Amino acid sequence: MRIVHIVVGKVNPDSLNGVSKVVHWMATSQLRQGHDVEVWGLVSSKTPSTRHREYKLRLFQMTRLRMTLGPALKAAIGGLEQGTWVQFHSVFTPEYPAIAQLVKKRGLCYGITPHGGYDPGIFKKNPWKKRFYFAIHEVGYVRAAKWIQAIGAAEIGDILRIAPGARVDLIPNCQELFPFRVVEAPGNAARPLIGYSGRLVVQQKGLDYLIKGFAAYKARGGPGELWLIGDGVDRTELEKLAVKSGAQAHVSFLGAKHGEEKLNLVACLDVFIHSSRWDVIPTACLEAASLGRPLVVSRETNLAGYVEQNGAGLVLDETSVAGVARVLERIQPLYEGKELQQMGANARALIEKEFSWEEHARRFVAAITAANSSIQ
Repeated sequence: MRIVHIVVGKVNPDSLNGVSKVVHWMATSQLRQGHDVEVWGLVSSKTPSTRHREYKLRLFQMTRLRMTLGPALKAAIGGLEQGTWVQFHSVFTPEYPAIAQLVKKRGLCYGITPHGGYDPGIFKKNPWKKRFYFAIHEVGYVRAAKWIQAIGAAEIGDILRIAPGARVDLIPNCQELFPFRVVEAPGNAARPLIGYSGRLVVQQKGLDYLIKGFAAYKARGGPGELWLIGDGVDRTELEKLAVKSGAQAHVSFLGAKHGEEKLNLVACLDVFIHSSRWDVIPTACLEAASLGRPLVVSRETNLAGYVEQNGAGLVLDETSVAGVARVLERIQPLYEGKELQQMGANARALIEKEFSWEEHARRFVAAITAANSSIQ
């Protein structure tokens, strides 16, 4: 089957952008199963990517007026073979409705993977601007999609509220299994070593809950320290919050790390935490589990059921400052009793059992094949 994935950016799997990681591995796994796969990246600069990929990456420069398409992109759409399936990734991208119109004129079908972009929490920032844009430019494009992929179970309701009656399938993000590694933390690191990796975004990722909850835990005599690996628009705000909460001596901001350096830092951790207010299967959690790190997650990550059923870590009883403080207090006896090690082993086994890219590719292709067949 011929599949074209369309995404913003150069699809660098080492970036902090979870969508880039997912599209890279999605395309790779589908190609390995014998499908004809390309990824088209919409970019502001066509500087070529030097990263090796198994699939073909084509870059198309955005125009100044984002809702219009450049001649190279129009020509590429015009050259698509009959039977090609086009899959759009993420939301609020001005080019997508225009591309979809041309795809439909060619008699082709398209689908959408919102990657959690229609969660109600997304609309809280610039709500009127987003709702106006969505109502004018995006709602028709979404409702005309022949298939929509949900990544987390909670996302299905968000999609159906926007596009009642849409064909939606739940196919979660997956993760390649990293080679097992043992990495020792610096000798002066206080244990248990608790860590987060990803974009430093306060509201979505609940990082204010994490820092304030960690500070409350330390104030009650809790041991250990907190590492935040990554960067983002809210880093300065979070650094100030660590100082204000009195926990700055026990909180380290390590900055953006990539490749082996990032993986080695995550592998040092005793536990990996995500206290997201909203999310859809965070790729950073899957990476940590693949490295054998036990997970501490909020229910909003859509990972709680997996973690509980497989003994792969702990789940916040409440997504709040108090909820974070309480769950951290449960970690210390688990660390001292070596139970975190077993949870980490369970987390790695969970990736192998439930989050295989090979199975993801099979289910994705089966879903779009069924969607294609239903309209012929």
